[in-house]
Amino acid sequence: MNIKHTDLVLEIGSGNNPHSRSDILCDRYIRTSHERAGEFPIRIDRPMVIADAMHLPFADHTFDYVIASHIFEHMDDPAGLAREIARVGKAGFIEVPSAISERVFGWDFHHWYCEIISGTLTFTRKTEGKRFDGFFHTLIARNIWFRRFFEQHKALWYTRLEWQGTIPMRIAGKPMRLREKANLDVAAWDILGRAKKDVPADWAFAIRFFLRRMARKLVNTARQLLWQVAVMTMAKQIVSSILRRCVCPACRGLLEIKEKSAHCPHCRAEYPVDGVLPVLLLPHEQSGGY
Repeated sequence: MNIKHTDLVLEIGSGNNPHSRSDILCDRYIRTSHERAGEFPIRIDRPMVIADAMHLPFADHTFDYVIASHIFEHMDDPAGLAREIARVGKAGFIEVPSAISERVFGWDFHHWYCEIISGTLTFTRKTEGKRFDGFFHTLIARNIWFRRFFEQHKALWYTRLEWQGTIPMRIAGKPMRLREKANLDVAAWDILGRAKKDVPADWAFAIRFFLRRMARKLVNTARQLLWQVAVMTMAKQIVSSILRRCVCPACRGLLEIKEKSAHCPHCRAEYPVDGVLPVLLLPHEQSGGY
């Protein structure tokens, strides 16, 4: 990611593994993890806004860079999401599972096959859900040799796009044909056929993987502790600093900061603050919980 040191970075759908460079996090749900990897709980260790990605509570071009990792494939309207992200950001990064990854792992809550075709992020509607009863999810979680193989071929499993100004994307008019799916399966089985145990390589990878995990855990724990201290000592300042960057998601008017809420004087919408988390959901969305 070409993020400058001075860039203000927003991450949408940060979930349980926000990027270390993200300055502000945004997620729709903090109490349910049913569409997160491994159903891990959300991680909140820096300023966060509870909001819907289709109605982001930020003014145009507020952010220099927007990270959207593994969120587009969950959306009913990825084109609308792309417009909204490009509205609030000047540049950014998108990562989604590749079409081959969808054929192998088969997440039942993903709605799209995602590919880059001629430089354009292309979405084709999925018509099937979970495949192989989660076999490959279990394999990657329990076998270090398959984890090594997976990480050595990340470019095959993930589709990545860095954009600036606008997001080049399109929605395919028809679902993927059986022949196209069959071709993807042939390519997938060809890739999987390369996965083999290699004891020296597996041991070397296991050591690196363990050390990397430990280092990441230490950094995340330290960041979490610092955030908890900040929340205990500067809660009001944190809320104020977040809300100063926000607008009403309904009318994009400026917000007035109250004791435990934010008020839009233009459309008279009220938005609660849960601890230090502004809940900037449209009024009708608030009843659905977060």
